Amino acid sequence: MMKTLVMSFVIAATGLFNTVSTGNATQRFAYNTEEDEDAQIQYVYKVTEDGQYLRHHLKYRCTYDDAHRLLTKEILRWDDASARYCPAYALHYAYEEDAVIVECARWCVEDQAYTDVREKAVYASDAYGLTYQAYEYDAESGAWQLTHEHEAGASLLAGR
Repeated sequence: MMKTLVMSFVIAATGLFNTVSTGNATQRFAYNTEEDEDAQIQYVYKVTEDGQYLRHHLKYRCTYDDAHRLLTKEILRWDDASARYCPAYALHYAYEEDAVIVECARWCVEDQAYTDVREKAVYASDAYGLTYQAYEYDAESGAWQLTHEHEAGASLLAGR
């Protein structure tokens, strides 16, 4: 039960993060989803003000493990100059017994990979409820610095 709550919280938080990071929430969008053998791909198009046209905007590429848990959500942004989707960042998910760790890695042009990891979040469950901890990587000290922490008590979750 607690793992389900943690996963629900992670999915909701990821959706909120993506909504905020895509810009103005009042814009209208259209979506198209495809699946291939390795991933699920979702295209996000902006609908023009007159509602007649779709403009390229974002592309999400999600990979899952054998238990159908999200492993990676890659976010690519449309580049008008090159007329293609370019890597922006990726969310990498790691699952522990009572926690989910989400790392946000930016695309590194030199490495041609998502190696610039600067932020991570840890969603953990225990007997008292859920804990959310946000970290930023401090390159100077070479360590993760806690930036936010929030606890949701079990009594709050039990009432739902």
